[in-house]
Amino acid sequence: MSRENTSMSPMASNVTVDRCFSADVYPHQHDQWSAANQGLTLISLSCIFCRKLVSIITDWFAANPGDRTNELDISRTHVVVSLETDWHTVTRNKDGLVDEKAHSDRIRISCSIPRLDDNDPGQSQHLTFFLQRYEESSDDVCYHCPSEDAISPKLQPYAGRQRPIVADLTLFKRWKEMCEEIHGAKCSQIFKGTPNIRPRVIDVERRCLTFAEENDQWVCLSYVWGKAKTLRLLKENIQTFSQPGALSPEVLPNITEDALQVTKGLGERYLWVDSLCIVQDDDQDKAQFISRMDSIYTLATVVIISSTCTDANTPLAGVKPGSRRQEQEPFKIRDVTLVQSLDPSLGVKVDLRTGRAAGYLGETIWDTRAWTLQERFLASRSLVFTAEQVFWECEEAFWCEDSFREILNISPDPHRTSLCAGELNLSWNSDIVTFDHFYRVLLEDYSGRALSFDSDGLNAFLGIIGALERSTAERFFWGMPTAFLESALAWGHRSHALRRRHGVQTLSQDQSQFPSWSWVGWTSDGQTKLANQNLTMEALGLRFYRVSDDGSTMTEMRQNANFNSEVDLLVEGSKLPNRSSRPHEVSMQDLPTNPSISPSSLLCFWTASAHLTVTSRHSVDDASDSSTWEATLSQGSDRFIQVSWSHTAPSLKTGDSVELVAVAQNRGNWDAGHIDNGAIGVMLISWDSKGDIASREGFAWIAIRDWTSLREREWKLVVLG
Repeated sequence: MSRENTSMSPMASNVTVDRCFSADVYPHQHDQWSAANQGLTLISLSCIFCRKLVSIITDWFAANPGDRTNELDISRTHVVVSLETDWHTVTRNKDGLVDEKAHSDRIRISCSIPRLDDNDPGQSQHLTFFLQRYEESSDDVCYHCPSEDAISPKLQPYAGRQRPIVADLTLFKRWKEMCEEIHGAKCSQIFKGTPNIRPRVIDVERRCLTFAEENDQWVCLSYVWGKAKTLRLLKENIQTFSQPGALSPEVLPNITEDALQVTKGLGERYLWVDSLCIVQDDDQDKAQFISRMDSIYTLATVVIISSTCTDANTPLAGVKPGSRRQEQEPFKIRDVTLVQSLDPSLGVKVDLRTGRAAGYLGETIWDTRAWTLQERFLASRSLVFTAEQVFWECEEAFWCEDSFREILNISPDPHRTSLCAGELNLSWNSDIVTFDHFYRVLLEDYSGRALSFDSDGLNAFLGIIGALERSTAERFFWGMPTAFLESALAWGHRSHALRRRHGVQTLSQDQSQFPSWSWVGWTSDGQTKLANQNLTMEALGLRFYRVSDDGSTMTEMRQNANFNSEVDLLVEGSKLPNRSSRPHEVSMQDLPTNPSISPSSLLCFWTASAHLTVTSRHSVDDASDSSTWEATLSQGSDRFIQVSWSHTAPSLKTGDSVELVAVAQNRGNWDAGHIDNGAIGVMLISWDSKGDIASREGFAWIAIRDWTSLREREWKLVVLG
């Protein structure tokens, strides 16, 4: 085994691992080396691999000085090395039959670095690095090779390659051309967009604003505005910015100028950037184009994603010299040459089902913002800029700068995506099962993201709603699918730090307040993720009504969920009348004459109601904060009710009388509480001072046996605001 320079920094000599790995490069007989043996200080100078581990870790420390690393105890670094192997189908004949499979190998290096004077593993800094096989010929691979010749016996698919420190824009253009030529309609428009919307765009050749013509194509930029003062389109400068040459490099923010250069490199003429293509001080212009945001991103040829930006002054990494720092240095162990991957090392998400790395964005501000979720979701083709390399994502391929993946007859890597930590690897299909999965995953991800303004609570999700509506037969009302309202109303959350959303829906004609019954009426400032029921669960059979858009009539929202007409759990065990003899319909005359909330926010339905008493409050985690307490309910002194809260009302006190209305049922398992033989979903409500409009205060599940034993249930009209 070869030896390297024996000098080591004091920091490097303190890093320890559990054993020497040099003898087991790409060891198919080992899945993982665990921390079973006594630590070995890495001064084994004959072990190139161990020295490389030290170099990788210490290089990261050197590149991240300051508060992030000052508190870390590198001498107690724990290293685990594992091998990730993914097999991919290869088709070689015109019939599309499988001839063989190709595999991609990557060595994953997982590091846990504790904080100084802290033995709590949960407080450690976790880093993940990857090494991959390197073949020098892959640096100069011909991207124009036909698919039947794409795999050369001399070139291993997925081999690592050295990316240039300044990005080669011709590679990105070739990626786009390959996708357009080979994938065609599969990637041209996953979701349907409204044609001929003619957005305002930047003409990258003339450097001015213009409107796209009917058949024009454009590129979109997805980024984070941040808090820095930046150039915006206003009423006062729109005429100036429409003059050729007005948007010079000296005028444009760094990120916009770099995106302009990438757009030109892609061979495209027009670029859409929200801050410069929507008049920021014109409510009418904002309403017009924000409502078309889904089509703007859906119809874009490519969406450029700046995943590492903190504000508009951040450059796109790799476009200009000096914006990327990490050099790749291949090294050899025995007869295998390896090179470090350029994936982010922080915040690597691992798919618990497969044990493989699922995403590659790591810890980025871009991935925490509410607006950026729909921008990524709607993109048919994405060019994702991370700190050290660029990735291409479309429906049919995943390519990146640091490995040879442009192999047209190999299926895309299903474990590599920038969207929802890999939860949306499922290809889009307009059937209800796919719709259900996408809606719940997107809603949960969105609800945990940050917004600068409460008033954008629905606006930043409207693009997703519009795309789902045009691609299916479903319709939405305040972010809820109208055909599955029972299960949609059963939303809960994973903590108790929830508050009502302030402000009004700015894009509505009557500036409507956010309703309490919808998830959009609540926020947790990015700290809570919602949990939703499966939309297709069996329904109770409620009929829901809303005021029409013009405010003149009451409209029923037909339900498509499964419904057993022979079972009536709403009134079973009570003296209430059966379905055929009790009221269900709601009319305009049933509404209060002067409601305290806009009629467009109201949800109306008849259901069974029960009054109970709070008998005790208890903490769910031994915390003194009352917002983490849950309540036990009873009806009478001898009848205690089994309750599983999914949305707790922290204001409840022992002795309070509460009203619960039935809105859903669940005969399966759910994270909110495993109640045998099924449960009834009940909404805790309160009424305004006139007793006209009800508000949601919480949500719980009650065992069916307990619900059907409740006395004095009442059949009543509920008008939720």
